[in-house]
Amino acid sequence: MRILLLLFLSLVSISVSLADTVRIHGTNTSYAGSKIEIKYHTDVFTYSEKTITEFTVPADGSFSVNLDLDEVTLVFLPLGIYKGFLYLEPGKEYEIKLPPKKDLSPVQKLNPFFEQEELLIGVANTHPNDINLLVRKLDDRIDSFVNQNFNKIYRKKKNSPGIKFSEELKLEYKDINNPFFQDYLTYRLGFIEYLAFPASFAKIEEKYFENQEIKLNNSAYTSLYKKQYGNFLTGYFSQLESAGLSNALKSENTYRDIYELMRNYPAYKNIQFRELIIATSVFDAFTRKFYSRNKTIEILSQLKEHSTNQYNQDLCENFIRKITHLHTNYPAPDFSVGKYQLANYKGKYLYLNFCNTESYPCLQDFKEMTKLKKQFGEHIEFLSIACDWDVSKYLDFASKKTIDWPIIHIGDQQHLLGDYKVKAFPTYILINPEGKIVKAPAQGPKENIQLEFIKIARDAARKAYKK
Repeated sequence: MRILLLLFLSLVSISVSLADTVRIHGTNTSYAGSKIEIKYHTDVFTYSEKTITEFTVPADGSFSVNLDLDEVTLVFLPLGIYKGFLYLEPGKEYEIKLPPKKDLSPVQKLNPFFEQEELLIGVANTHPNDINLLVRKLDDRIDSFVNQNFNKIYRKKKNSPGIKFSEELKLEYKDINNPFFQDYLTYRLGFIEYLAFPASFAKIEEKYFENQEIKLNNSAYTSLYKKQYGNFLTGYFSQLESAGLSNALKSENTYRDIYELMRNYPAYKNIQFRELIIATSVFDAFTRKFYSRNKTIEILSQLKEHSTNQYNQDLCENFIRKITHLHTNYPAPDFSVGKYQLANYKGKYLYLNFCNTESYPCLQDFKEMTKLKKQFGEHIEFLSIACDWDVSKYLDFASKKTIDWPIIHIGDQQHLLGDYKVKAFPTYILINPEGKIVKAPAQGPKENIQLEFIKIARDAARKAYKK
């Protein structure tokens, strides 16, 4: 145990020592006074986001920020209607060229279907072997080749023109002394080989994954990984271990049984890799309705508990969060709009309504909600979050006080539309006294939500009677 501890501490020291400062700077007066965030995806399977740093651009439009990185990282900057991407290498300096500022319009902010335009951020002080230039050039070459020759490549095996093309690219880039890019090149060419041999699982596995370093920060690696192992447990491995997998899925410790089945194969002797395959392919099986929600959560929870790898632990947590999002008996997304917070409703049922005060269906529902409030207001709280594009319209409506429960404007909390999967107005959510989802979406006031309210009132009456 002491040896393992010393090894762990030495690895931590190595990791810390490899961290190096990255400087990002530039000038764009259109962003003066704006706050800019630099983010990255914590994993490439759920695309959960995390902010590395944020800064406010001074009045003259110039900015400079330093951050520490220990590996090449693909970051992104939310820039109004744009989402700009940039690779950062430890120890490098980047004079970036931001696009002209275009803020989201009020309509875009409240449009649940709006997607930012993705672009590659320009670098003014670049050099020919900059990782961003290398990756862009390579992607353009390969994407163009595959698009033009797909039918000649797919399933053609040794007759694929991709073989000659790959050799040409290897020769062209052989003198590029950048380990990240060489890995990127290898796995992008691996994708071309995968297209030529889509049924040759063992061939691709042996060449690109068995006894290979796991490179989760390299999008070419993870892209090929997803192609190879996406449906591993319901595809390739189910053919190898049909009976064993069937028994494992009936077990109370399914994760451990699958783990032991995979242990018998040399390709999965790396524990982190074995866990990663289980986590990603179990989630894939759930999304394609092969595994139940409860069984999937059970396996991921067991994996998270037994794993010693932080990435795999976090990945399982992110998968579980996606699976349970807005699902009955799981926590409702937190909100804080002005003085109104989800925590304030602890101990009470909450009928949460996303609306637009100019919407005819919303206005008609308000009339029915007024009746429900009078009948069930003792046991259920009502809250409407107005998502009007024109705030003045909301203010005009609110000043007339035509309803007797709070109606608040969403303000700058537009992320709540995504958090609660609001696709149309009105949308309703019913939350229990513990802050957990009862129904999402819930029925509207004209759609028999009254039956649910009657049940809540009866349960409250029974509890009061017992006291």
